[in-house]
Amino acid sequence: MAQGTKTVKGTVVDQNNEPIIGATVVVKGSTIGAATDLDGNYVLNGVPEDATLVFNYLGMLPQEISAAGQSVINVKLREDAQLLEEVVVIGYGSAKAKDLTAPIDVVKEKELINVPTSSPMAALQGKVPGVNIINSGTPGEGPKVTIRGMGSFGDTSPLYVVDGMFYDNINFLNNSDIQDMTILKDASASAIYGVRAANGVVIITTKKGSRNQDAKITYNGYVGIQKATNLLEMCNSHEYATMMLEANPEAYRSIFEKSVAEFGGN
Repeated sequence: MAQGTKTVKGTVVDQNNEPIIGATVVVKGSTIGAATDLDGNYVLNGVPEDATLVFNYLGMLPQEISAAGQSVINVKLREDAQLLEEVVVIGYGSAKAKDLTAPIDVVKEKELINVPTSSPMAALQGKVPGVNIINSGTPGEGPKVTIRGMGSFGDTSPLYVVDGMFYDNINFLNNSDIQDMTILKDASASAIYGVRAANGVVIITTKKGSRNQDAKITYNGYVGIQKATNLLEMCNSHEYATMMLEANPEAYRSIFEKSVAEFGGN
């Protein structure tokens, strides 16, 4: 006698009762499954009477619920804090750090804000193996960055990707605005971003607001002064005119007399 089947539907939400889009609902041990829509709703057809449903979503703890005697199953998924820390953003999506074989380094916000620098890349000095950072010392200019040695042709700077947008440098970014930085070092970077990534890729994720969080205001500032040393003492206008007249009075007398007549002086 064939086992009876039924239709199960419901809604999947997070801890804040917000609908989760794209959560998977699968009958355990089978290929029957569905994904939640924009409102977090799902409909699962052909579910065996005694089936167990598995609810899953990236960054959330999976749940298994028996469908026996139920046709409407609403689920609230909880965040898996440990899993979220292990997720690494890469060019073509995200992956667990333990599953990565490519040389990828992730630098978190705390490592950047501990060093008072004018450029986020300058704060990475000595923190990432294979990344060479040389500060120019020129006010307002970022450091020279090379990943795994010098490139063969032209510019050897890496490609910077800030929230999906391409940039030649990130000197405009504040260290405190960065959530994390992912550095791609090998050929996998070129496979994702093409020839522009020949010298490596630095992927930056900036901070964003979170739902149901209180507003926070933070301020970090520092002041630096740059002063030239061993400057030669310069002449004032009177001393300069006297020197030029002593050197060649015939050549400069008419010029200075005209200046005195127009602007005053002696």
